[in-house]
Amino acid sequence: MARRGVLLRDDGGEDAPGGGRAHPGRRARARAVRPAGLRRRRLILLRCSVLRAALSALLLSGLGGLLVFGACSRPVVPAPPRVLGAHADADSPRVVGAALVRDGDSRDELLRRHPRVEPDAALTATLAAILADSGQRLRWSAAPVEDLTCDNGDVRFRIQVRAPPGCSERACPVLAFYTTGCPRPGYHWRPEFFLRAGFIYAEPAVRGTACTEAWARADNGPLRVEAATDLEAASRCLRQRFTRDGVVPRLGILGWSYGGNQTLVGMTRFAGSYDAGFALAAKTDLASFLSQATPEVRRARASEYGDLEKDAEQLRAISPVTYVDRVEAPIALKLGARDPKVSLSDADVFVRALRARGQDASLMIIPEHAHLTERPEEIAFEHAHLLQFFTSRFGMPLRVETRP
Repeated sequence: MARRGVLLRDDGGEDAPGGGRAHPGRRARARAVRPAGLRRRRLILLRCSVLRAALSALLLSGLGGLLVFGACSRPVVPAPPRVLGAHADADSPRVVGAALVRDGDSRDELLRRHPRVEPDAALTATLAAILADSGQRLRWSAAPVEDLTCDNGDVRFRIQVRAPPGCSERACPVLAFYTTGCPRPGYHWRPEFFLRAGFIYAEPAVRGTACTEAWARADNGPLRVEAATDLEAASRCLRQRFTRDGVVPRLGILGWSYGGNQTLVGMTRFAGSYDAGFALAAKTDLASFLSQATPEVRRARASEYGDLEKDAEQLRAISPVTYVDRVEAPIALKLGARDPKVSLSDADVFVRALRARGQDASLMIIPEHAHLTERPEEIAFEHAHLLQFFTSRFGMPLRVETRP
């Protein structure tokens, strides 16, 4: 009989656990026992495949909790749920690793200084239920959008706006969400959360937004200093558009990654344009970040931010920390300790500088979060914090509507 722990090969050889080929004298004995054993094994595998396929169908139709015993006793594990708009590479080394820390700083100390805080449990559960609904019943965000035209000198861009019921007659708070993606109409869970909490949800397609290839590159390198003035222009357009009977709306700014950087620039360089800001996965000091990053990252980011050695003044001009002394409104930052695209040290310096001036500033570092937080539990966690932050800073009741 073939030895245990040896895999038979179709060509008569065999792969041993150690990687070597079997002695020629054993091949004949192996061939002698192959037919019956292989037929038996293939029959078992075929039966298992049929049973697993049937079980998968039952699981998909909601009839979970079944197990197939005997040779097929391994349960079918459903794939992790994916939310609308999730990135296919959310678990790649490009966006999962370890956040940067300056030499001499203690990662553990930074985590202790800015710990994870749990949001309101009832609010988190409500958001999780809205997310799980996937727009089947709860779809205010699918209503027709308004495309607001905004001029900034010779530059014109659009702002896609969604408003909850009732905000056409009264002044409602507005949240400007910045991202690299071009705004699109239709259902999405993110605006759904904010609409149901009473916010007008705006997505400015400023320079740098990927609506066209040329527009996406319109804030690269030396263009970014001027392109950033779109943030200030967007705030003017939104306040003017949603002023009701002389009441100017409160205006918040938020975003992830690139949008988080935009958020911090809007809150620092253009202080006064926004009444509160929440930045996630953002960089506060681009020169410091690049100095901590690998040579590969520095080369990859040179066209977007600038060269660390050649463009020191440009990096200073586009970094939020440069304008930290201008801040006059509440700021919150959230970073993941497993996000290789941010520096925990830089965020700590930024927040401590704000607090030293008596500003309302906070930083939360989530040990298990990476750059792309797209699992349902991560989404509910982060958006519960976002809603708590903006409702408290704007003096609003923390209430999320759950009627269709």
